[in-house]
Amino acid sequence: MKKIAIEELMVSCLLTFCENAAELGCPRDKEPDIWFRELCYDNMDEALKVCDKMLEIQENYEEVK
Repeated sequence: MKKIAIEELMVSCLLTFCENAAELGCPRDKEPDIWFRELCYDNMDEALKVCDKMLEIQENYEEVK
């Protein structure tokens, strides 16, 4: 397993989230951060599904690299 700094992990996660907000389900009329924050407050199960999808996207990206 590749070791990386926590800062690198955070940057990678934020970039993945921002680059794939539409695919993750963010509506066009919402800012991604506000949408996700509201999602967490309203429905944690849906928020966890978004995180699972983001991990899948991240893993696919790493395989392509």
